[in-house]
Amino acid sequence: MTVRDEVELENPQEPLDRVFRDLRTRPEGLTAREAARRLLVYGPNELTRRRGGGWGRELLGQFTHPLALLLWLAAVLAAVSGSLVLGLAIVAVIVLNAIFAFVQERQAERAVEALAVYLAAKSKVLRDGTRVLVEARELVPGDVLLLEEGDRVPADARLISGGVEVDLSTLTGESMPAYRAADLLDGSGPLLQARDLLFSGTSCTAGEARAVVFATGMHTELGRIAALSQRVGREESPLERQVKRVAWLIAAVAVGAGVAFL
Repeated sequence: MTVRDEVELENPQEPLDRVFRDLRTRPEGLTAREAARRLLVYGPNELTRRRGGGWGRELLGQFTHPLALLLWLAAVLAAVSGSLVLGLAIVAVIVLNAIFAFVQERQAERAVEALAVYLAAKSKVLRDGTRVLVEARELVPGDVLLLEEGDRVPADARLISGGVEVDLSTLTGESMPAYRAADLLDGSGPLLQARDLLFSGTSCTAGEARAVVFATGMHTELGRIAALSQRVGREESPLERQVKRVAWLIAAVAVGAGVAFL
């Protein structure tokens, strides 16, 4: 059985004794050795962006995909057949479509960088039963956090003692802080509204509490938002759909005209 299987937590709102059991941890926190072992399995507690081939390769790809290649052929045939204006119009369509797609991909990358600003740099945790300050990127499921006023929540966690007021605007847009405490048990409803859970990227505005980490990095709610922002298979805008329709129509006309005159 892998380490990941051993510490998997399906429901962070289950009774605390089961949370500790499923995460293979305890109120005194993990040992330094176990934390290092889990870090190798789960990876750093940070947001990652989709790996691309660099902006140069991404831009080149917008000019060499199947539709673009067909349009290049149509532009050449139009020019050869004497329809220079049509050929230039096709080239303009290729460039416009490439700009749309390239700008969207760059915006997705910037969105992840913007979300990463909300992450904590360092966090106070219990390791070997002792309070220590660690890099937030080194947190793993099962770590016990020590939170107080002014701290950023570094990972998704279940409160085990105390209570804090939390600024949730990063995730929900709510302007007023919400109170979260270990004894405010919510067995149903959306996780973001659960009063016994804390989420990465939010901030403590008052109070003190302890919480056990159950999700880090891209497995947090903030990580899911980052992943959604990078999805390639998004719905196209009406303008983009219209550009593609025009591109296919121009390509068909140009290829037909070019073949007829050759």
